[in-house]
Amino acid sequence: MNQTPRLPAPAPRADPPADMPRPGPRLRRGASRPDEDAAVIDMAVLETRLNESLDVLRDAYAPALGAGGGWYHELTRPEPGTTATALGLLAFVEAGRPFEHFDDGLAFLAARQTSSQDELRDGGWATKTSLGMPVVEATGWIARFLARARCDLREDAPDLRRAYQWLLRNQNPDGGWGSLLGCPSRVWLTCLALRALSQLNPYDPAVDRGVEWLTADRTAHRPAWGPTQASTPTVTHTAFALVTLAEARPDLRSERLLDAYDWLLANLDPDDEHTWIETYDVSPDGVTAQGTGPKPVWRLALWHHGLPIALAALLRDPRGPNGTAVARAFGTLVRGEVGGPSRPGFPGSGRTSLWTLWWRLETLIALARIPLAGRADVVHWLPDATVVQRSHARERPLADLLPHRRLVDPVRFARRHWAALLLILVCLCSAFGVAAGVWGWKDFWLSVILPVILTGFSESMRRRRTQRGPPP
Repeated sequence: MNQTPRLPAPAPRADPPADMPRPGPRLRRGASRPDEDAAVIDMAVLETRLNESLDVLRDAYAPALGAGGGWYHELTRPEPGTTATALGLLAFVEAGRPFEHFDDGLAFLAARQTSSQDELRDGGWATKTSLGMPVVEATGWIARFLARARCDLREDAPDLRRAYQWLLRNQNPDGGWGSLLGCPSRVWLTCLALRALSQLNPYDPAVDRGVEWLTADRTAHRPAWGPTQASTPTVTHTAFALVTLAEARPDLRSERLLDAYDWLLANLDPDDEHTWIETYDVSPDGVTAQGTGPKPVWRLALWHHGLPIALAALLRDPRGPNGTAVARAFGTLVRGEVGGPSRPGFPGSGRTSLWTLWWRLETLIALARIPLAGRADVVHWLPDATVVQRSHARERPLADLLPHRRLVDPVRFARRHWAALLLILVCLCSAFGVAAGVWGWKDFWLSVILPVILTGFSESMRRRRTQRGPPP
């Protein structure tokens, strides 16, 4: 595994549009007044960035030379690729938005699905750098898209059952996945296969074996993941593994899993959005460049965008998301406008890559699904509570929206206890009559106090009686 140097710093970000709604005032943790350090998610900004990303995808769509059309991972290139096309279509599916070329994208994927007498190749998809061999890097993403889009019953869609069988047949005996059967199992590729299978058939024994491989040898001293089981852990791989486990086994809640979330939170820099590339050599017989056999046939590269994946993982923490880290990461992701093919970036920097758009989109969609939050609301994370500020009150200070209850509400108290207050008033007036000599104490006791005492005693006895059930 090789890691490229850090990419050049991106160009200065543009300021948010002037017509974009501004977030409401913030509330500092543990305080009653607004403060700039509060954890705030502005759903209006989120919706704007989400729409911008989808618009970039619409503008970058290109027809293929044969059937259908789609995207290449570098959006400035016209010829579509299979994985990028599946991701582009999946973005519209996850966002719940229609796309006018959806059927063409399906036709392109169907035309590129491998048909072979070899069961280890039949049903999968190849990348442009895998020399025509179907690999997990493409098949995992495409199978997940087809399952999420519910395309299994469409006649014009790729054969999802064959894709499912390809993933099962290319699982390594240890339970993990490499690019194909026999290649060393890798964390990223195992996660790709598990995310697809968890959508297709979460009860398949292959999912259990994959989860067991992914969680094996996790200890308190090494709770996180790297590119391989023995590699130094990274934020990207740890976050992707946690997202995968949350989908494949949502009820899993072990001490090692919580340790991994703690590790991710401790090692995440919410202000760092740099991109790096994981490269490795692949050969059909599973022998890599470090082995003693023949040299690899091809090299594959994976673009990693750690910040959005880490944010998606933090939202799945079984103990609840850390509001401060989530809000800071969200602020980093939505700074400036979304760059598309018309916005030139550094060569190979990923600024015009579909991968950059996809990871950002997936995380924004996960944030948009926060319960009870509308599209233009503002979410405030407090130490022990989450406050959703409605869009119509976004300009009001949050402290003014919190309830301020009085110790005693006179009007409410009088409405609730009016009968008792009336009796007390009668007693006071009668006592005043005795003091003024209008009537004597005997009249006072007989006409006022005694009926009050008897009425109170009768009421208490009535409440103590056992209520009878309904008639048969």
